[in-house]
Amino acid sequence: MPRVMIVDDEPYIVKSVKTILEKEGYSVVGAESGDDCLKKLEKEPVDLILMDFFMPGMDGRAVIERIRENPDLKSTKIAFLTSASFREKGLEILDVLGVSDYIVKPIEVHNFTSKIKKIFKNNEK
Repeated sequence: MPRVMIVDDEPYIVKSVKTILEKEGYSVVGAESGDDCLKKLEKEPVDLILMDFFMPGMDGRAVIERIRENPDLKSTKIAFLTSASFREKGLEILDVLGVSDYIVKPIEVHNFTSKIKKIFKNNEK
């Protein structure tokens, strides 16, 4: 069973996304900050990280840069879980950071679960 980590500074986002993914059969762990994410990854590696881009303290980009520097974590799949304004920042960030995709909040359940399945399927190739 794939393990997914949700990283978002809004606890209700972590909880709601966790509920959606658990109903789909995924094992899910939540983190409410970049620091929390990095600490949990040391103990619990995951197959996919859904990372909010805009967070106080260490933002999504800084967290991903730290993950990519770690030889044990650098191949972990990552997708941004972010607001529509992310598009305005430019999608070139995805390639630069080695991010699989992005998911716009608020989440529409069917599209969200389809995108998660697609991320795992694309990475099997």
